[in-house]
Amino acid sequence: MKNELIVKLRELLTSEEIGSIRDGIREIRNDWKAETAKERQIQLEAFKAEEHPEDVEFVYAPHEMEGEFQTLLKMYEDRVEEHGKKLAAERQVNLEKKQAILAEMDALIKDEQNIGKAFSTHKGLKEQWDAIGDVPGDKYHDLQEKWQRLNHEFFYNINIYKTLQDHDLKINLKMKEEMIEEAKKLAEVTVFSDLEVLVKKYQREWMNIGPSPRETFKELGDMFFGILRESQNRIQAHYDEIHKHSDENLARKKELVAKMSEILTMEITNASTSNRWTDDVLKLQEEWRTIGWARKKENEEVWQEFRGLCDLFFSKRNALFEEKRGAYKVNKEKKEALIERARTIQNSEDWRGATDELKRLQEEWKAVGSADPREEQKLWQRFRSTCDHFFARKKENFSKVVEEQAQNLTLKQDMLVELEALEITGNKGADLAALKAFGERWHGVGFVPKDKVKEVMDRYNQLLDVKYGQINADREQREMSNFRSRLDSIKGSANGEGQMKRERSFMREKIDKLKHQIAQYENNMGIFTGKGAEALRKDIEKKIKATEREIDDIKKKMDLLNG
Repeated sequence: MKNELIVKLRELLTSEEIGSIRDGIREIRNDWKAETAKERQIQLEAFKAEEHPEDVEFVYAPHEMEGEFQTLLKMYEDRVEEHGKKLAAERQVNLEKKQAILAEMDALIKDEQNIGKAFSTHKGLKEQWDAIGDVPGDKYHDLQEKWQRLNHEFFYNINIYKTLQDHDLKINLKMKEEMIEEAKKLAEVTVFSDLEVLVKKYQREWMNIGPSPRETFKELGDMFFGILRESQNRIQAHYDEIHKHSDENLARKKELVAKMSEILTMEITNASTSNRWTDDVLKLQEEWRTIGWARKKENEEVWQEFRGLCDLFFSKRNALFEEKRGAYKVNKEKKEALIERARTIQNSEDWRGATDELKRLQEEWKAVGSADPREEQKLWQRFRSTCDHFFARKKENFSKVVEEQAQNLTLKQDMLVELEALEITGNKGADLAALKAFGERWHGVGFVPKDKVKEVMDRYNQLLDVKYGQINADREQREMSNFRSRLDSIKGSANGEGQMKRERSFMREKIDKLKHQIAQYENNMGIFTGKGAEALRKDIEKKIKATEREIDDIKKKMDLLNG
């Protein structure tokens, strides 16, 4: 884009008429500012996306053609300045010419007695005056007033006035009266740009009207310029009001620029977010149109920045749509692959393995982005029906399991009655063997319903504690029996596999801590010397043996856990 602007700028600068390319240059300058605003935003986003030390601040890197662009603009500005100097010199010459004519008019009024010659000379001076071009703006009104005054004096003081007054003065009077009536209509003009043009136009036309009768000359002039002054006051009040709110309008426009910059930081990931942010951008643009003007220079700068950010947003949105179409195709292929993987296990009887695999496939499905909205629902229905087929078969299978668990519950409830009635004979070996045999029968019975596991196992452990207490069984026997019961309770729980994993992890950590404790004990034994050291070492040896026994107990439990 900036390359094209450089080419246009070069072409315009080939024109000899500097005034004819002013609008084109302004348009190119505005477009360049808009492009620069977009480039700066893109660089800022890239800077924020990278990591930098805290003291490093963002610095905009100008376009590679920025120098050439500024050089060409300088060439234009130099030509404008040169053209201005030329115009100023010409106007100064014109000023001197008109001042010379004024001097001749003054001399003509004072010295000329020949009416015919005076009239001819006046006509020649007027033609010269009209043929001379513009003069410096700050001298125009003063010159015109002197010219009008001298013209009036000429006609009043030269005898020819008597000949012309019946005709010209009456005509000029009528023209001035008509202009006063036209000027009164300015009060009805509400468009201030039109009003400003009309006021200037009426001023020029009044000044170009020749003399009117002396007795009404001042009265008419005061009336006419009084009417114009009212319109000028309205115009001034209008611009004062605009300037009064210009800072407020500029602040509001800068707020919209900030909101636009914030929108550019948002991610457009799908059609929904695209529509949302597009609606927000359109609302900002509509709000911009409702805000009045700020001061010309600041207003142009903030507009170019806002326009550049809006253009960047729509460029990024369009680029994303292109990217989305490619992503939709990839996601469709991924989801079709997941459907095929689900179909390969929909008739499996490995209920746990297939369930876990289908859950993994469902998680993968969630992780894959959307396919084209027109195909997304169809893909999902195919995948869901495949999963539903498996889970329907699983439900049917486990309805039989529920029936088996109900039977197991009845069997274990009968066994609890049997255990409660079991008599201890006093023969420790025989009683332990009986309890062991009962435990093997108990563990041979399958799972009971989950909501009954705790109730059944609590009763079973209570009865075992009573029986082992009656035969005075040692700690290890009772503890291992209780652990088996606890293990059965874990296996039958809702999250049995997870609890088993946590139990293994806990035991491994416990063994590591106990081994570390033994190493500390052994290290401490080498420290003790002198009187009483032997007794301390023996105490530590006892602690080491107790810790080693605890490690052996945990290992036996891990064998049961892994069995």
